[in-house]
Amino acid sequence: MPGLPRTPTDGTDPHQPVDGAMSARANTPDATVISSRPASEVRQTSVAEIGRSLEGQSLGPYRLERFVGGGGMGAVFRALDTTLDRIVAVKVLSRQQSDDEEMLRRFRNEAQSAARLDHENIGRVHAVGSDDGWHYIVFEFIEGTNLRDVVQRDGPFGVARTIDVTIQVADALEHASQRNVVHRDIKPSNIIITPGGRARVVDMGLARLHHVAGDQDLTVSGMTLGTFDYISPEQARDPRSADVRSDLYSLGCTMFYMLVGRPPFAEGTMVQKLLAHQQDPPPSIEALRPDVPKRLGDILARLMRKEPDERYQRPADLVADLAALADEMGLELAVPRPVTGTATSAAPSSVAAHVPWLVPLIGLGAVVAALWLKPFRPSAGVAPAIGASTSMEKGEGTFAGGASPNPAPEEPRILRVVEVPTSDDDFATLGEAVRQAGDGDVVEIACLEPRDDGPFVIDGRRVTIRAAAGMQPIVRFGDWGGEGAGGRWCTVSSGTLELQDLTLRPALLAAASRRQSVITLQGAATLVCERVAFALAGDASAAMAGVRAGRTGDDRQEVRMTDSSFTGGGVFLESSPDPPAENASAAFEAGGGRIDLLWFGGRVVTPGRFLLVEGSAPARRSGTGIRMTLDHGLFACGTGLVCLTDSPTLRVSPSLRALARGCRFMVPEGHGLLEQTGIGDPETYRSALEWVDVGSRYEGSRIFRRIDGAAERMEMDFTSQPQSLDHTLRIDGWPQAD
Repeated sequence: MPGLPRTPTDGTDPHQPVDGAMSARANTPDATVISSRPASEVRQTSVAEIGRSLEGQSLGPYRLERFVGGGGMGAVFRALDTTLDRIVAVKVLSRQQSDDEEMLRRFRNEAQSAARLDHENIGRVHAVGSDDGWHYIVFEFIEGTNLRDVVQRDGPFGVARTIDVTIQVADALEHASQRNVVHRDIKPSNIIITPGGRARVVDMGLARLHHVAGDQDLTVSGMTLGTFDYISPEQARDPRSADVRSDLYSLGCTMFYMLVGRPPFAEGTMVQKLLAHQQDPPPSIEALRPDVPKRLGDILARLMRKEPDERYQRPADLVADLAALADEMGLELAVPRPVTGTATSAAPSSVAAHVPWLVPLIGLGAVVAALWLKPFRPSAGVAPAIGASTSMEKGEGTFAGGASPNPAPEEPRILRVVEVPTSDDDFATLGEAVRQAGDGDVVEIACLEPRDDGPFVIDGRRVTIRAAAGMQPIVRFGDWGGEGAGGRWCTVSSGTLELQDLTLRPALLAAASRRQSVITLQGAATLVCERVAFALAGDASAAMAGVRAGRTGDDRQEVRMTDSSFTGGGVFLESSPDPPAENASAAFEAGGGRIDLLWFGGRVVTPGRFLLVEGSAPARRSGTGIRMTLDHGLFACGTGLVCLTDSPTLRVSPSLRALARGCRFMVPEGHGLLEQTGIGDPETYRSALEWVDVGSRYEGSRIFRRIDGAAERMEMDFTSQPQSLDHTLRIDGWPQAD
């Protein structure tokens, strides 16, 4: 497809076919990583040496006719099974793998698990054996080319072909998961596309045995990491936690590759890729491929959610959504989906096993077909399609009747805030317009300084407030902190507020005993700001916050800022437990949850801090977890960037995992960039904060991190950090507030 990037072609994987056979070269860009012992103890034997020594020889009943390539485990041969007179693929372990008893035990166990699988979309394992000191595994020989090379050769796939291949791979994963086999390394080079369009998953159940040496690899004793471009966040953190949902995340990354021609996080080093999978939202597929229907984009986004509980829980659920989408779009798949089938107790069909209303209808083909073709109701978390594409790439399917069977959804209502209302959609105040807005509606400000009768609440809705074309409105909050205001202008309660091209500025600050905030988040709330300026007044001691994240349970909240600014006031984001609701357990309600804070571009200039997070009640199993990504922003903070604190009533300290990329940080001497204070043992605070830097600059205070616990106070300067940080004591001019 013109205009879309392609991935490099300098390497293959252990199942890349050459002349119809499985082959490989070492040091692949998407190499799988594992080690059972330190790399320094491994005697390296080249794949070519193994190939030369064994080509033409026999191992057991298998005559190794031709060496076709190899990987970290050893060499792959096209071989003849002399017992059954058939062509097979034989993978021979390298000597360094064969010398490790633990590796051999795992090798046999995993091979036995994979041998139990019998599915048309899985490359079958025939046998495991040893001969003359060589250990080997025998695979089904598959004619075809791996998916990575198909995309490199032909370009990104169209919608129909992508759906077709994804359904087949998901069917394979469903079959495997029913037998407690997790692949752990789903990626394009482990999927072979046969000449007939069938997708075959190879290395099923064997991924955690691989080790490939090379400068792109990470060696961790006894642990699987998978492939950096396709690994799930939880598998990277702890390989033992990988389950079928991890495979589904990797399948989502593979689906992205099919559509775009590169993985979702293709740039950077190994560490940068791992961090991106942990913290960064994947690129919008709709922005890269405008022809991709929104529903397919929603399915893809759900596959690549960071938390396993937010993804599809079973591959069968993914198959159902994709099959229904293909039906609605009128797509002709290369491998048609059957509308009937007989499930067996050993291997129930993925649809029958997970769609209860099909069970009593098995064998009633006409009835099942009618049910299958009924209008689709998406499962939770997948939004209805806005509309199917009106054109397809050549050879990638056709539309029935040339149009989407679903009518286009209603356009969002536009409510306007104007000086003099003249229609039913015009309002004199911003608060009145927001209260009248429905889910998905847009409030457009068409005056320079709109009147406001706040505060107001966005409860369970998604509302956008933006400037009208050609306008740069300043939203002034009158009567801040007055009766009923609670020290806040807007509360987002389990909803989403999007702000675009606005300046937020208080007109009057009333005295308050608690911190005042422009926006308060409650429950599972989200705030998205694009080109928004928080222009607050006050000094470092001011009880002011741009955003307050109130916590009452285990909800996840998100604040995403793009090309925005925060100037003046005390702190940009403050998080503390909300008072318990009536009749609720105070111990349970106080704190917890997760906050995702993402800041792209823009600047923060404040006499106070950027982030202040309080602890949680002792009854909670864990404190509040903050995941923060700061990308190419300026942060000038008079009393430090971050402060995490606990207290006698909120004893469970919060944790922070942060990535700073290309930022500039300025903190005056005497203050720590990162501070943790409270009543706990200082040693317990160490593991609660993780900071990863990529190309940022630090100016001012020599104190990188300060820990002030009950027993002692510790200060760590920039030179003591394991990372090499670009730090200078000189501050090159403190930036002016807006």
